[in-house]
Amino acid sequence: MKDGGDMAISPCHKKVFFSLFVASAGVGVWWSRGMRSGFLSSHPTPGASLVPHLLLQLGELAVAVPSQRRPPYSSDDEASSGSNITSRCSPKSVFSVVSKFSKFKNQIIQDYGFGGILEIPCISKLNLKQSVWLLSKLDNEESCLVFGPSRRIYVHEDDVGIVLGIPSGEIDVSSTSVTDEQLDLLRSSIGLADSEPRSIKGIEYVLGKHLDDQSSSQEIDGFKVAFVVFVICHLLAPCVKHDHVNLDFWGALKNPGSLDRYNWCLYVYGHVLVPAQKV
Repeated sequence: MKDGGDMAISPCHKKVFFSLFVASAGVGVWWSRGMRSGFLSSHPTPGASLVPHLLLQLGELAVAVPSQRRPPYSSDDEASSGSNITSRCSPKSVFSVVSKFSKFKNQIIQDYGFGGILEIPCISKLNLKQSVWLLSKLDNEESCLVFGPSRRIYVHEDDVGIVLGIPSGEIDVSSTSVTDEQLDLLRSSIGLADSEPRSIKGIEYVLGKHLDDQSSSQEIDGFKVAFVVFVICHLLAPCVKHDHVNLDFWGALKNPGSLDRYNWCLYVYGHVLVPAQKV
């Protein structure tokens, strides 16, 4: 460690840091993916980016903020036992769905860049207090975890793709837009009939429909869109209300054939920064 500067973290120390952070949330797959990619041993320089950002992401994705700061409409949220922290991040829900996918569906997902989601493990309980603590250490302007005057670990959007295995294309998701009519068509194309545009009730049924090499391109495109909506809702950037989803990414779904051209890593990282300012 250098005095008055950023932490000089050896590969061994990186493994310890990341193992500690990830173990606290139980997200073993993110640790294993980071190890396999060589990321945890390829940044020996001071201030190098480190994958623990993904646990920060977990805190954000869980919408883990103190209950007294939650808006009134979130009063029906499930609270963790004995805690005033709420989570909507559900790796268990994602695992439950993707573990039933056929090889054909898995190949579709891998082909458009979301293959990392297929490796999410079955995790039923998250350490939300640890997630909030990590979020409290995130300096938004410097994009780093600050543990003291000379202790910093830099994090950035690339870490999301390295560990979670989602696309980091050239198009900013937030730069897209969708009209009410287009949103209705998109929802209809994946079988969502609820009149509430943020509701995704029934999407698991849509994902469970049979697909094979005889399926139409329309059916396959519908599956692609439904899958992205599902993982955004339950893992990557969940809404504070159960079975509801944000509307800020639907514009990127208008062309299912171009899903991998969008920077979903930046989108997810952006959703980390907002709650980090609240803790």
